Amino acid sequence: MAMDIFKEETVVKHHSGLNTAVYYLTWVMIVVFGFLGIMSLYSVLGQIGQGFNWQSLLFSLVLIALAVLLFLKKDNLRVEYDYTLTNGVFDVHMALNNAKNKYLTQIELKTVESCGKVTSAAFQRYLNAKDVKKHNWFLNRDADLVYFYFVKNGVKHLVVIEPSPEMTELIRTKSGLGYGVWQA
Repeated sequence: MAMDIFKEETVVKHHSGLNTAVYYLTWVMIVVFGFLGIMSLYSVLGQIGQGFNWQSLLFSLVLIALAVLLFLKKDNLRVEYDYTLTNGVFDVHMALNNAKNKYLTQIELKTVESCGKVTSAAFQRYLNAKDVKKHNWFLNRDADLVYFYFVKNGVKHLVVIEPSPEMTELIRTKSGLGYGVWQA
């Protein structure tokens, strides 16, 4: 009787001090740009009867647009990846600021043509291929990174992740990878 395989883990940035500082600085800039943009717009609209100044209006709109853009992109500064391995199926989700969860992909490991450590020669061959769609779903460059090369819906994919040693071992030995797929 085969035992079910289930492993779930979340990858976070190891040294996140700079990202945290930039995140809070972004909030300060949202407030500053928003306030200055609204005050400038209010000033422009107050001068309508005395001659209209297009440059001031454009400046106001740029400041407001910057505040809105920063607000929409701020969650990208706090990213985590969730990996789930369930009986030969590997799922990847991206969590933005612990609030928004975005589904990235599901990989049936039996369809994987090659996988292993990114230090292998096979990885370099796939990395340099021109017709491969590359996905970097990791946060720490100094981690033991693992790649998957597979074809899904007629498109070749190269996915790089940073699983724990325990999950790497499960992928390598018990997940249903075909013989010779793991590259050392």
